[in-house]
Amino acid sequence: MRGARRHGVLPGFGPALGVTLLYVGLLVLVPLAALFVKTAGLSPAEFFRIVTAPRALAAYRLSFGAALAAALLNAVFGLLLAWVLARYRFPGRAFVDALVDLPFALPTAVAGLTLTAVYSANGWLGRFLVPLGLKVAFAPAGVVLALTFVGLPFVVRTVQPVLEDLDAELEEAAAVLGASRLQTFIRVVFPNLLPPLLTGFTLAFARALGEYGSIVFISGNMPFRTEIAPLLIVTKLEQYDTAGATAIALVLLVTSFVLVFTINVLQRWTRRRAGASTVIGRGFRLAPALADAPALRRGLVAAAFLFLALFLFVPLAAVFVQALAKRPAAYLAAITQPAALSAIRLTLLTAAIAVPLHLVFGVLAAWLIAKFRFRGKGLLVSLIDLPFAVSPVIAGLVFVLLFGRQGFLGPFLAAHDWKIIFAVPGIVLATVFVTFPFVAREVLAVLEAQGNEEEEAALTLGAGGWQTFFRVTLPKARWGILYGVVLCNARAMGEFGAVSVVSGHIRGVTNTLPLHVEILYNEYDFTGAFAVASLLTFLALVTLAARKLEEARVRTA
Repeated sequence: MRGARRHGVLPGFGPALGVTLLYVGLLVLVPLAALFVKTAGLSPAEFFRIVTAPRALAAYRLSFGAALAAALLNAVFGLLLAWVLARYRFPGRAFVDALVDLPFALPTAVAGLTLTAVYSANGWLGRFLVPLGLKVAFAPAGVVLALTFVGLPFVVRTVQPVLEDLDAELEEAAAVLGASRLQTFIRVVFPNLLPPLLTGFTLAFARALGEYGSIVFISGNMPFRTEIAPLLIVTKLEQYDTAGATAIALVLLVTSFVLVFTINVLQRWTRRRAGASTVIGRGFRLAPALADAPALRRGLVAAAFLFLALFLFVPLAAVFVQALAKRPAAYLAAITQPAALSAIRLTLLTAAIAVPLHLVFGVLAAWLIAKFRFRGKGLLVSLIDLPFAVSPVIAGLVFVLLFGRQGFLGPFLAAHDWKIIFAVPGIVLATVFVTFPFVAREVLAVLEAQGNEEEEAALTLGAGGWQTFFRVTLPKARWGILYGVVLCNARAMGEFGAVSVVSGHIRGVTNTLPLHVEILYNEYDFTGAFAVASLLTFLALVTLAARKLEEARVRTA
């Protein structure tokens, strides 16, 4: 406690640190430790044989290669979208800006379902591509497409704020000295965009590497061709090859941790450059010397709209069109059947448990990280961020290793007739794991931006620690808390991969809405699948609307 107070005057370090470490330990470290312990039971020769088997190597190549290709596409088109949104004003800009975040809120199962419908041989766009020899669905190209979809917002939302905050004076000076717009971009603008662009690229790559839900629909899941590493883990679990599943999962887990650590290093580098740079801080204004040629502006906006149409607009429209393809009566029948209603109830129950837990933890963890300096702070942030990068399949697997029939606690649970895996508690635990960072990260961003001056002033005026926390800190962070809760709720209701591993797919008992979509799709009830998917899509749109309202209130506050 004393060591912490030497680094600041704010109270609350001890309780915040204790709660945060306990929460991180129970929900992240202990489950992931089960994976390491289980893998340690393999001899080095067995481990090497499993992770270097031809099928595993083929899955690695597709997972890493497709994730890299998708991250590169997102780096290029994400920069384009960020530029258009930050520098130009055009009709529909607010709608485009909101829709960029759709992959954040849309369940991955819904994304995979609608991308498959649009790009299959008989789909809206696929029917035009197949005659040209371009097969997307059920091919490696479909994997890249899905990964590009889920990773797009990471680049846009990392680069866009930096573009909006760039000081226009240096660009004006370059123009006055005779530099062309291209020279100005390469020599003045791009060096400032490189750190956030690298961060966005790494975030998109990490997100793509662990993706599962969208790919199982669009890939066809063919070994040695369209089978990704997370899917191979699920296949081995279904074959009761727990050792094989854990060995492959460990490879992905170590890679994920390295990526998360790299992301945090890049983010700290970005903040240091932004703090030291004279280029950032005054805000961009479209001065005459900086105005792009009308033809260039129209071309960039058209390219951005074309990209969004192929990846976002058309798939979004396809959900509702397909859901209502057989008239409203069929739609209502699909969403009111007993299995669907049971899935809705379980989905709401899971979110109702996960969100309040993360609300309390997120605020305390953000307070701890934003307000105090202590050893191991970077490692703690990486551990909180780890569920962002860990494949949801691994999240489900670790709880199977802990609480499954053959798990570490399995015999004890069986002796007391307590059931966690293939029951509601397992679904809740898996959901809590994958939604772990959302509230903490959103609140942390707000608290770090606002500094400690108001809290220190309140303490100087005689306010107690709890008074300062509730009357100064929480009101400042309320919009970050609101947005974190909204995102956490959307992810909790839409989680697919982790829940799929621990649920057992018991219809009417352990199926959430995303799992119910998969069952209907596999039964060729496409109208029912899209009807249920439309409910989740509507939730995603509500989430985006809430975000825009939050941003508008912050700007007018």
